[in-house]
Amino acid sequence: METYINKLRGLATAAAVAVQGKIEGGYSFTLSPAAIRGYSGLWTLYNATKKSSNQQATLWVFDKRQFFETGLNRQLLTAQNKQQISTMLANQVSQLSRLRHPAILQIIEPLEETRSEQLIFVTERIEYSLNDLLADPQQARELDELEIQEGLMQVAKGLQFLHSTAKLVHGNLEPSSILINAKSEWKIGGFGFATPIQTSRAAQQLEYHMPKYTQPAADFAAPEYVLDSRMVPASDVFALGCLAAAAHSPGGQSPMHAAASSNDLGAYRRLLTQLPKSSAISSLPGSLSAVVKQMLEPSYEQRMTLAQFQSSAYFDNVLSATLRYLAALIEQPGDQKIAFLRGLPQMLPKFPVRVLKRQVLPHLLKLLSDRNALRFLLPNIFHIVDKLNQAEFVSLALPELKPIFAANEQIQQQQPQAVVVIVSKLELLKGKMPTQDFQSMVMPMCYAALTSTVPQVQDSALQHAPAVAKSVSSSELREQLLPRLQHVYAKSSILSIKIRAIKCLHGILGLLDKQTIISKVMPLLKRTKSRDPAVVMAILDMYEEIGLSFLDRKQVAMEILPILWTQIIDDRLRLPQFERFSQVIAKLQSRVETEHRRHLEQVQRIDEQAGRFVPPIMEHAESTFAQQTGSTTDDDLFASLVNKNVPTNGSAAAMQNPLANLAPASNLDLEWEWDAPAPGMQSRPDTNAHSKSTAARRVSVEVDFASNDGMSDTADDFGSFASFLPPPPPPSSSSLPASSKSVAAKPALQLNMAPKPVPQNNGSLKPRSYQPPKTTKFGATKVATSPLNLSQKHAGGKAADLGDFDPFA
Repeated sequence: METYINKLRGLATAAAVAVQGKIEGGYSFTLSPAAIRGYSGLWTLYNATKKSSNQQATLWVFDKRQFFETGLNRQLLTAQNKQQISTMLANQVSQLSRLRHPAILQIIEPLEETRSEQLIFVTERIEYSLNDLLADPQQARELDELEIQEGLMQVAKGLQFLHSTAKLVHGNLEPSSILINAKSEWKIGGFGFATPIQTSRAAQQLEYHMPKYTQPAADFAAPEYVLDSRMVPASDVFALGCLAAAAHSPGGQSPMHAAASSNDLGAYRRLLTQLPKSSAISSLPGSLSAVVKQMLEPSYEQRMTLAQFQSSAYFDNVLSATLRYLAALIEQPGDQKIAFLRGLPQMLPKFPVRVLKRQVLPHLLKLLSDRNALRFLLPNIFHIVDKLNQAEFVSLALPELKPIFAANEQIQQQQPQAVVVIVSKLELLKGKMPTQDFQSMVMPMCYAALTSTVPQVQDSALQHAPAVAKSVSSSELREQLLPRLQHVYAKSSILSIKIRAIKCLHGILGLLDKQTIISKVMPLLKRTKSRDPAVVMAILDMYEEIGLSFLDRKQVAMEILPILWTQIIDDRLRLPQFERFSQVIAKLQSRVETEHRRHLEQVQRIDEQAGRFVPPIMEHAESTFAQQTGSTTDDDLFASLVNKNVPTNGSAAAMQNPLANLAPASNLDLEWEWDAPAPGMQSRPDTNAHSKSTAARRVSVEVDFASNDGMSDTADDFGSFASFLPPPPPPSSSSLPASSKSVAAKPALQLNMAPKPVPQNNGSLKPRSYQPPKTTKFGATKVATSPLNLSQKHAGGKAADLGDFDPFA
């Protein structure tokens, strides 16, 4: 069914083409003022594309209705004139369809007349006519002398073909008859007045009152035609001389322009005799002036021939000779072709950029099919590619280079030197190609080159891979490029390749994440067995960047510095290498010291802040106790805690229950603990094996301030009681700053904030959470009668019972 439908579609398309015409049905184009590419005589040029093959072409259109029925032409042109113009245009297309030469415009589709009274035909793609080029000041300035030389040479060859082979005289050679394609090749068109070579036959007489384009251009016509209505092959030589002068003059004017614009034949003859001395001829560059003088001889028998023109001194320069040889290079033997391509890189810088783009590059791209010459072709092609922008590269060079990239495996095996050239231009190709094309076409060739068995290919790939690594994704970098670099470094037995691999790894470090460096790069460096100074120094550079940019201080101290200290004492190192090692080690050590010192300073500040912190409930308790007992000094406070006598400046009730005014236990959920020696504990000789130490025995007790039981005030082996003094009471709320009064004035802690632990065994009063009764490690039962009732932890006891236990340790 599908095949049947396709057949129907094909028949419908063929029927549409038959109705519309072959051109209208087979080509896509737009006939609008914005789509006009240029003009050639009465023809308007449009870009067109063949639908079946996507071939680029130019559509030529002459709208009879618009030309004949609008403006002055409607009044001036007679029916005979209209017929003459139509015949001339038809003759032009008819002659083109029978001629085949590189210098003659190639016709693709013959003349058709549409239902809207348009004459159309299709030729090869044309950029513009020489008349359009010379009329545009900017483009005229870009027209280089070398391009003019080559254009005139091509026209001369085309005329020679007409005269010798086709036996035709062009008869109307002027700027609008010269068409220029994208390769800057000049093509001859405008064959509307071409006549066979018959010297005995008179041509149509020039009539000045006739409209333009109904007869040959008078300012480019030869004297024998203007004066005697004779058309001979030498008439085309005269027109070519005028064309050469017009290509160098502003606006493309002929030297005969002034005389040919009037019907004064006397003025025409006078100008003809004065022409050799005119400024239009004398101002021509180099030897062209003498050549043009001979081409503009009034007598056609004395004029320079086309063969003499092609061999004249005007074309005697190395650049012109190079272009001509390049145009015929595809026909040369292989050894001559290679010899020419080897010497071409020395000549390319001398060519104008416009000539390189439009003339040299197309010839070189045609030779890519010769794989034996590939490694000599590519350097020349890449030299020109460097001067193209991305759009120019995509349109001019990339279509011809794609088959080369696609034949990766074959070229790797047969033309490794060509791979070296391509890989050496990775960065250039990255900047010219679209990113997707570069990753899909060029990077596979780079990956293959990394694992090549040819050292030169590997070396080139390693050298240029870092430059293009930024264009690949991070996953491709880890999965494609990095494993190949690791393989080359680990397996290569060539020292230069190993060093190049290290430098390549160093070049992509900035594109890798820290985890990849630690897990894949660092182990590779550590496993290196080579102690060659060149390898060691290359690894040193990597360690330096890794240590300064990717690892923390502990990793540097533990992973890198020990390795460097081991390598620095290698006797194979020379003094400059040793000094370089010392510099790197100093940098890394300085970083470790600086960062670790900063870390310790932060820890110290945190510890200091934690040691100075006093919970608000503690401030309130100390302040209340001081007010009730009247103690104002540390001695008074200590005496009020441990002495049996009630202070003279305090009340007995306050001493019996000094914490009675504090918040209820249910709100505080705290109890107080005092670290102090047990009463009655004294040092005495001990025969036990555990008592041989002369260190004093200490025990921690809890004092019940409420009961105020007797407590020995002797220090014995405990030393001075100053070591057990509690911290001084906080200042009264009246002496506190305004910002802290609100905290100190609160009678009870209302927030469920656990008090920050304070260092133990420092003889200070400290809060601790309520604990249920439990058995201590020494067998005594610890009983707390209430959350705020301080009971004795150890009721007596001997030092021998404690063994080596030091509660203050």
